[in-house]
Amino acid sequence: MSVFKFLGENDDWGSTPLSNYFINHFMLDAPGEYVKVYILGLKYCFYGNQIPLKELADKLFMSDLEIDKALKYWEKSGLVKLKYIDGEYTVEYLPVVPPSSNGHSLSLYDPQVKQAFEAIELTLGRPLTPTEMETYLSWVDEYGFSLEVITMLVSYCASKNKTSLKYMEKVAIAWHDAGLKTALDVEEYLKAESRRWQDYRRILKALGMKEEEPTEVQREMMDRWMDELGFDVDMIIKAGEECIAKLNEPSFPYINRILINWFNEGIRSVEDLESKKSSSKKKTAATSAFKAPKNYFNSYSQRTYDIEDLEKKLLAHSRGELNE
Repeated sequence: MSVFKFLGENDDWGSTPLSNYFINHFMLDAPGEYVKVYILGLKYCFYGNQIPLKELADKLFMSDLEIDKALKYWEKSGLVKLKYIDGEYTVEYLPVVPPSSNGHSLSLYDPQVKQAFEAIELTLGRPLTPTEMETYLSWVDEYGFSLEVITMLVSYCASKNKTSLKYMEKVAIAWHDAGLKTALDVEEYLKAESRRWQDYRRILKALGMKEEEPTEVQREMMDRWMDELGFDVDMIIKAGEECIAKLNEPSFPYINRILINWFNEGIRSVEDLESKKSSSKKKTAATSAFKAPKNYFNSYSQRTYDIEDLEKKLLAHSRGELNE
């Protein structure tokens, strides 16, 4: 009886399963060289082959260090697991599957979630990573955000060209601390923020400084002047003018001292300041109005003395002849 023997020695006849989820949510964001490392490694993993790191590097025309960085990138992404043994590691490929809801009140498969995430992907111009989706869902439970608020948050960050998840997390915390829960809350908050930034730029422009992006320290000082000390922009500009007149350049610490002095003196408005200056001028004028005559000392009536009589008294005093 004839026996058919199938040989699989031709490597080109096989196929390597590459998940569409990997293509849509990982490959597009990853460096091209890292993708090559992942796919070639996946092939060896799928067929149970072993290959030294150096050989893998030679095949891809990459250095050992670049291969190492690529594998650590995929480990951080949650797609491979590196096991270190005696200074070397083996690579274990993990299943590429969509993340579960992990106990969140909303699921990735909810229609409203899909719609919100599609809108976010349009805003970012790329597919969302599993980590991003997981983080957004956590905000619903942790911060009480609606999906609309999350969509607005991403749009807000994108408008500033800051779309890293780390930056978005900072914004999410700030919005939560500000008590924002609904889209209306966010709209009012952003309007107030826009007005505040207009104030920042007006102050910096008056000081002759770059008005595009004040530093965090500058923003904190201007916020303190307006919120804690209660000064309006006009008063801050007045303080800036006095600073420049004194130092020939703007100085936030010096302006801060001026405003604190005004606050302690009860000066709150431009009118208060003008009144204070007017009062000071009157006092100065009153002081300078008095002028002593040139012979002021001689204007008093002069006494006359008998020199001989004085000599007799002094002599008698020295002899003890005068009564005390």
